[in-house]
Amino acid sequence: MEPLQPHQSRWYRRTDPQGRALLALLLPLAGVYLCQLVTLQEPAAAWAWMGSHAGAAGYTYLVLLLAQLLVTTLTDSLLCGQLLTLLPCLLLSVASHLKQAVNGVPLLVSDLAMAGQAGQVAGFLRPGMELGEGTWGGIALAALLFLAAFVWSRPARPLDGRRRLGVLGLLAALLAWVLLSPASAVLLAGEEGESQSMRNDRLGLLAGLYSAARESAMAEPDSYSEDGMNRILLQLRAEAEQSAEPAVKPNVVLVVSESFFDPTRLPGVSFSADPVPNFHTLAEAFPSGVFLSNTYAGGTGNVEMELFTGIPSAFLGAGESLTGLGDTSAYRRVPSLARVFGAAGYETLFVHSYNDELYDRARNIPALGFDQIIYQDDFLVDKTYAGGYVSDDTLADELIARFEAKGDGPVFLYGLTMENHQPYFGGKFNTPAPVAASADNLSGEEAGVLDALVHGLTDADAALGKLTDYFAQAEEPTILVFLGDHLPGLSLGGDDTLYTRLGYASSADTGSWDAEELKRMHSTDFLVWNNFGAELEAPAEVSCTGLGTYLLGWAGLPKPLYFQWVSAAMEEMTLYRERLFVAADGTPSHTPPENCEPLVAAWRNIVYDMLYGEQYITGQLTEQTGLS
Repeated sequence: MEPLQPHQSRWYRRTDPQGRALLALLLPLAGVYLCQLVTLQEPAAAWAWMGSHAGAAGYTYLVLLLAQLLVTTLTDSLLCGQLLTLLPCLLLSVASHLKQAVNGVPLLVSDLAMAGQAGQVAGFLRPGMELGEGTWGGIALAALLFLAAFVWSRPARPLDGRRRLGVLGLLAALLAWVLLSPASAVLLAGEEGESQSMRNDRLGLLAGLYSAARESAMAEPDSYSEDGMNRILLQLRAEAEQSAEPAVKPNVVLVVSESFFDPTRLPGVSFSADPVPNFHTLAEAFPSGVFLSNTYAGGTGNVEMELFTGIPSAFLGAGESLTGLGDTSAYRRVPSLARVFGAAGYETLFVHSYNDELYDRARNIPALGFDQIIYQDDFLVDKTYAGGYVSDDTLADELIARFEAKGDGPVFLYGLTMENHQPYFGGKFNTPAPVAASADNLSGEEAGVLDALVHGLTDADAALGKLTDYFAQAEEPTILVFLGDHLPGLSLGGDDTLYTRLGYASSADTGSWDAEELKRMHSTDFLVWNNFGAELEAPAEVSCTGLGTYLLGWAGLPKPLYFQWVSAAMEEMTLYRERLFVAADGTPSHTPPENCEPLVAAWRNIVYDMLYGEQYITGQLTEQTGLS
């Protein structure tokens, strides 16, 4: 065999500059298509989107092209350029598709903070869940693109050092201009309150995420000023309620039950017995109603953070969530139920039957001021498992054990369950369901999803019964609030969910829901129980925003000015989150009605001052005046 001559190359090592240049131009275009293919799952739909959204597609192409050329020039390898630009795009697309399939919402910028827990998050997927034909097509296309980049990876003549630095500088400057120029801001800008789904429809996944990240640097409201904030403070002080602490402070137990709701509201489902008998019995004798969550199908950390702080999620930067604030020092200055109860002489305990690795709880929860933070590995009681997680029965035992171990004073005891967490599938539990559930249009694996759901809800109800039975015998006055954090994600694969199959939702696409449907799909149930005969009053609808101030009122504790503000605001509105505003009379809309705009503007300024601004009045709003 004759040795290769210097000018020759093997078939898999092409060096012709024209072919390499053409490939370098085509690879980013294929990358844009690949991301849309995984997102939309239909080849024709991906092509159609690129044709009808030429501006957004062209912008994404240009960013990918410049990024690829930058890495290629730096490494002298087209393969490296392709790997470092296309592979992250592919992973983002697959992650967003899976989240959309499970929770009905795409990937958010704040989700990227949990990238280190990807393995745990993947464990929440339903076994046997299909990636989808579009995803497999995207993976196959990516493999072909990587192969092509490998074949034409090396240039015929590498650049010398000085020329390479010049080209790198030019490419970096162009990329920065494309990403940060005013022209790009105009292209990326959308309507106020635009959801991530709407961004992605308009801009594609990649540009949609970048648009949200860019807007996460919260713009200062036009009406924000020191004088304006001081006027709000003066008004609050003038209207402030002066109240003394109760002679006897009741213990307060707040149980947030994973994905709990009353399943008898699902149309067309038959049960062999009442699936939540304790909840139904107690709801007849004690205040109960609809709990309005700020999320659907997932995102418990954001629900609990709004519960603790009373900060509406609608007032955050586009790429932020309450669990992922860019300024982490904010958690030490925001309003906090734990700090209010602590200042009133309560022990404050946070108990969760999982770990601290999601939602940055290891950092955020201590900053809120809890005295003790307890996860599953810290439990005093022996643990049992159900559905792959620590059982709700175990959490109830742990809450009782922590109550019995407290000091002589009152306790604020927060408990977050895990047993009924997704995924839902037939065989999730090792024991038969306590209550059988069936629907005429569900069979096989679909019926298994319903069975797993009802099993978890029945166990959650049994834990509620155990807690109220125990505290009914306790000598100390105790208030127990029980609620579901959000509706569960009940994907049946593809574009189908248990809700759509049963007629409870019109579509799996949350972006298509009108305001009425958004409200329904953000509604669970709550109960306010006590063991000392108190006639506690609760509205028919309570939100994660307002529950904290109601909780302080039920306990009879003086409220810091911020929670007094929330109390007054609840007379006009109940919930404000992306694309959903619920007025105090229960009327939902996508945006605040005109009569609520002054309240919304003032509240937005308060939150901006607290999280992003100069903190002109934050200290005065959150100080524990009158508490001891």
